[in-house]
Formats: sequence, structure tokens, C-alpha cells
Amino acid sequence: MTSQTLIYCAGAAKAGTSWLFDTLYAHPDCFFPTTKELHYWDALQGGHGGFFRDQLPDRIADIRGRYEQTSDEGQRAYQEANMADIQRWYDQFDGKTRDDAAYLDYVGIGRVEAKIVGDFTPAYANLPVDWMRQMVEVHGDVKAIYLLREPVDRLWSHFRMDAADEAGALAKMDAFLDGGEEIVARRSNPRQALNRLGEVLSPERLHVELFERLFSQAALTRICDFLGIRRVSAAFEKKVHMSGKGTLDDNRRARAQHALRQQYNFIERFLGGLPDEWTQKMVTA
Repeated sequence: MTSQTLIYCAGAAKAGTSWLFDTLYAHPDCFFPTTKELHYWDALQGGHGGFFRDQLPDRIADIRGRYEQTSDEGQRAYQEANMADIQRWYDQFDGKTRDDAAYLDYVGIGRVEAKIVGDFTPAYANLPVDWMRQMVEVHGDVKAIYLLREPVDRLWSHFRMDAADEAGALAKMDAFLDGGEEIVARRSNPRQALNRLGEVLSPERLHVELFERLFSQAALTRICDFLGIRRVSAAFEKKVHMSGKGTLDDNRRARAQHALRQQYNFIERFLGGLPDEWTQKMVTA
């Protein structure tokens, strides 16, 4: 068994993590369970593992329903593996008992022939720094990827994902602008996430990529080089877990920009300037 690197994709939600998971899942140098978002570390830290665990049987039932309607043999094989992986995680992790050896075995450490193994759980970006440090110390070779998205676009996509329709998404945006939607607001805080990751990982072990540039050969090459794996191509046009449609008016966008101004200021310092893809979308009320 060659030396293995454990990677975390620790955010941000609605910034392309599902597409990157699918892409690296297919990479010959990588191994990931088909179960994206294990919620191991945040379940232990927050004490809400039961919430995530209770969702797993429904996920299996949903996959089984699609499996019974699928004729493509390749898709059916993936669905079978997905159901088996979810069941194994359900049987192995009760949502509250820490067992790092079992967790590492589940993600593939010492069990599979792959240079890269890992866990794609964007919620890890919200962990306090002491828990991030434990994540890093669980294995001798750990790296992390963080995907950045224009803050208002990320927020708006999150609301469209959570709401049943555009009116519901706009209501969630209004609640955020009035000081509500605290959980989603925390996920719109790359400043805290990157500062914490920077405390527990050296710069060469943390890779930050922009959502707006992710779906390109140049970005994928940067990620492959960061992980030390072969350069590959991918289906850059593929859409994964798209949020519902909806248009954000300029007034709400301007108010959201103001509410998230600390994030823009931080990213400007962090990157040495705001990306052009972001400044082109800025509006004034």
C-alpha cells in the first residue's frame, strides 16, 4: 500500500462541491465512498448526528425507487454501490460515538489501493478550530480543498435549494436581510472558515478554488497538481444538484452585498483583489 493522502472538501455549500466529488470519484488515483457528506466530525462536535443518521434510510429508499426505474447497467451498478455504502455507514456510525479507526477504514485508509481518499462534507467549514485540528491530526497526510463562490450568488443558490419556489426563496432572502436565517448566514462566512483552516493546515496543504472558474481544464489541472495525481479532463458542462430557478432583483442583491461586506473585504485581502467575475455582478441600490 502506497502512502495515502486524506482530503477534506470543507465547503463551501452551493459552490460546486458535488461536481468536484463526481469528478474526483471517477479519477483513477482516487477512492471515495459513494456516500457524499458523511457528517462525521460535525455530528460529533454538534451532537446532532441523529438528525443526519435518521435521513439515511430515506436516502436508501429514494435510490431504490430510482434503481427500479433505471435500465442503464452502469447507473444501476452505481446505485447498488450507493445503497450498500449508505447502509454500511448507517450500521457503523450511530451519530454520537467517536471511532476514528472505523471512520478512516470507511473512507479507505489502508483498505483500498488509491493515492487519494477523502470526505466531502461542506459543513466541516463551520467547525471550530479545535475540531478542525482533530480532523487534521487523525491521519499523517491531510489536505483540504475550499471552493469559493461570489457571496450573494452562493447565498441565493442556497435559498433556492431550500425553498419550494422562487417566492419562497425570496422570502428566505428577506428573512436573512432582516437578521434571520442564521445557519445559512454562517455558511456564507468564508472568512471564518479559511482563517480556521489556515490555523491547522500549512499553505501548501490548503487549496482554494473559485466556483466561477472551477468548471474548466485549468482549474481541474490545478486541483490535480495540488493533490499530486494524474491530470485528467472532465465533463465541465455537467450540472450536479442544481438549485431551482429564480431571479434576484438589484435592490435585494445590493442589500445582501452590504450585509456580506466583511466577506468581500476579507476575500479582497486574501486573494489580493476581488475576482472580476464578482465585481461585474456588483450593484448599488
